[in-house]
Amino acid sequence: MKLIFKSTFLVLFISGSIFGQADELRKEARGLLKEGEPAKAMIKAEEAVKANPTNGESWVVKGLAAMELKNVSLALADFNKADSLKFSSAELYLNRGIAFNFSGKYKESIQDLDKAIKLDDKNFRIYYNRALSYMEFGNDDQAMKDLNSAIDMNPKFPEAYLTRAEISFEEENYKFCIMDCNKTIELDSTFADAYYFRAVARGGVEKDKDAIHDFNKAIQLDPDHDEALNYRGSAKYLSGNRKGACADWKKAMTLGNDEAEGNYNSYCID
Repeated sequence: MKLIFKSTFLVLFISGSIFGQADELRKEARGLLKEGEPAKAMIKAEEAVKANPTNGESWVVKGLAAMELKNVSLALADFNKADSLKFSSAELYLNRGIAFNFSGKYKESIQDLDKAIKLDDKNFRIYYNRALSYMEFGNDDQAMKDLNSAIDMNPKFPEAYLTRAEISFEEENYKFCIMDCNKTIELDSTFADAYYFRAVARGGVEKDKDAIHDFNKAIQLDPDHDEALNYRGSAKYLSGNRKGACADWKKAMTLGNDEAEGNYNSYCID
């Protein structure tokens, strides 16, 4: 009996030690992710999974590292493994929902984000990412509701204002588009698209001079913004600057903008 007891105790001790090691490795991996070291985080997460393959959280952390390394297929495999182990968390469903979105699986993304909200209905990032998937799924009304919820929860979240501005522009609500672009820029002036959408919206309300300034700023922030280059080219052409227009259209054309190519062929080739 004593030998059996000692043997059982030894097995439990070893198991506890391994599980503790996995926990520590997982914590190290999370720390490395926060420090912007996804490659190193992946190594620690892999070690955590090897130490305890049945811990779903370790698979989630490994998936997070894969996402940061832009390996979406690996991330999905890791998140699916965590799910198969009956691990359930808002973090899992949020990030698998994001991975599904990147993979073009918008229905699955929305389903996972629904699950995440049931577990954490105060997380503005879940609503924001569900809005992105609803937009891709063609449901702008629901996307707008989710963006409103995200902004209510975190009024200092510039990405939500910018995405809401994009929907407003598509619906030709230029006034609201401009307001949300202004708010985005107030919170973070580094978003090229905030200036781009404000520019095209200003064009919609006949503020062409202001639009030119915004196109300039968008291109300054993102020199390869083909849409801004194309529209700035059109604005230059209308103001009599054919040479400048053709230069913008030519660059936008090399970036794959079909409309710019049409403009260049129509107005720049004698």
